Amino acid sequence: MPGAAVPGGHATEGGAPDTYGHPAFAAARESTAVSGGRHSRPRRTRQGGGGGGTRRAAAGLPGPMLRLRAERHPTLVPALPFAPPPGDRPGGPAAVASGTAGISFAELDRRARSVAARLGATLSPGSKVLLVYPEGPDLAGAFFGCLYAGMAAIPLVLPAPGATHAVPRAVERCAPDLVLTGTDGWHALSVDRARTQVVEADGVRVAGEPVWRLAQQWRPVGVLRGAAAYHRYHDDGAAGGRLEAAMDHGDLAEVLTELAQAVRLGTDEENIGWIAAVHGLEEAVWRILLPVRVTT
Repeated sequence: MPGAAVPGGHATEGGAPDTYGHPAFAAARESTAVSGGRHSRPRRTRQGGGGGGTRRAAAGLPGPMLRLRAERHPTLVPALPFAPPPGDRPGGPAAVASGTAGISFAELDRRARSVAARLGATLSPGSKVLLVYPEGPDLAGAFFGCLYAGMAAIPLVLPAPGATHAVPRAVERCAPDLVLTGTDGWHALSVDRARTQVVEADGVRVAGEPVWRLAQQWRPVGVLRGAAAYHRYHDDGAAGGRLEAAMDHGDLAEVLTELAQAVRLGTDEENIGWIAAVHGLEEAVWRILLPVRVTT
């Protein structure tokens, strides 16, 4: 059933599960067809010999890719593949300001698992989750948490912590099943709690529970490659807002592959952003996902 999650595996169109619970990735099938997104077209995956080929096939999706990176490079901080300004250090404040996670693969995976565990206990697969955060590790953890849980993430990127004036419009236009935020404890969001649940999630606690505990409770679920993964929301101020059609997990994988190829060809940061925008990927999102994709 499109959009559904099944215990233990991330299902391909052919029915074989690709799990977000690395390392038990199931084998990808030849000529896997992906449907349901703007970038939909048949995609062929090479089947390598042994577990290595299986892992590479499954790791093409953003969620399993982070799981793989966390296993292989736990202490490495994913960074954008562009030269930082003089004096900046990888993973430092400049990286966070530019939208990358700014934390290690292991920590990003831990945050994602904790968010996914909470979402999975609350919502059905395919639910829409509004992410109300400024750029940085909390947004990155929440976004990957949605991918891990089989939910559709709708980022509402705040220009600064507490700048939540656009939240009521976003809730009205997007009708999310849940709002994830890191600011509710300090700046109460203008959300009707009787209609929409609000959960505070950061690097320490998710809904009041310690991140480390929830991360241990997470169990992999299967998500169809064609299941909705991400909606782009445009806030038009007083005029309202617009929610774009969903990109699925396969769409995200295709766009990231194209961006990674452009990086290898020496494309600069500005044009990487332009390519991402053409494919419907907003800046805060590609800056979270691309560093994970290009790490080897």
